[in-house]
Amino acid sequence: MPSTRPPLISVALSVYNGERFLPAQLDSILAQQGVDIEVVAVDDGSVDGSAALLAGYARRDPRVRLSPNPQNLGMNRSFERAMALCRGEFIAPSDQDDVWLPDKLQTLLGAIGAADLAYCDSAYIDEAGQPSGLRVSDDLQMLSGREPLRFALDNSVSGHAMLLRRDLFERARPLPPSLYYDWTLAMFAAARGGVMYVDRPLVQFRRHGNAFSSLGKHGQARKTDRYRRWIGDRAALLETLAGTAFDTQGRARRLADALALASAGKTRWPLLRTIWNERVALAQQGAPWRNATRLQMRLLRKLYRAGREAAA
Repeated sequence: MPSTRPPLISVALSVYNGERFLPAQLDSILAQQGVDIEVVAVDDGSVDGSAALLAGYARRDPRVRLSPNPQNLGMNRSFERAMALCRGEFIAPSDQDDVWLPDKLQTLLGAIGAADLAYCDSAYIDEAGQPSGLRVSDDLQMLSGREPLRFALDNSVSGHAMLLRRDLFERARPLPPSLYYDWTLAMFAAARGGVMYVDRPLVQFRRHGNAFSSLGKHGQARKTDRYRRWIGDRAALLETLAGTAFDTQGRARRLADALALASAGKTRWPLLRTIWNERVALAQQGAPWRNATRLQMRLLRKLYRAGREAAA
């Protein structure tokens, strides 16, 4: 008789000074319904009571494994280490200060199908846990499908909302330390098995003064040099994709080279031409030519403002 036991899902939890909100998040993870989970928790050198709190959960619940980082690694490398320690067929990264709905993992597992990654919407809550009435989808157009260039230029996938195949993570390693790990994984997922979106807010996404996020206008967006950073991040994502076997037709390479020329102030025509040639692939909805024109204008504005920041 074949086993009907669901596949193991590893929750990769990276913690740094998260004592205040950590119990609510851990309790919501351990209360997930209809799935078999392990929680791989790494503490990244916290100086509050986070490490002791995690150790207490590990003593009380055998599903929790604690592996403190040998030194402070920072967010991206800490999450990469946590995911590398996972044993499950699927990985669900977890922030330290959110709250998951009880059917989050079960819903994402049911939605992923043959794709490499599934993710959901999230509802913003404040420091006290009160809902704002807004969702991440109010800030971003939520993407899906198998077009990596689209995810490189306009990612909407956040780590706290995703479920991915561990095989995808292994193929994508090592992750670029200067890029958000979730952007990189979403782009690689789109280049391989695809990305599925679940239009339900399955996470209460806490926004507060100490939260680390660049997500949306309601997040804690960095104010200084933001246009140069936006261009630089997209250029780095395209370069990362262009250097792998996922870029089977050299499309990321061409777009990366065109963006580099435009960023250096040499010529913007190759960038505009490349976007136009990729208009069908980059179209998110509606007419491809209209979407391509909008993307061209958007990138031109970003480049202009990035140049003004550099001159300031």
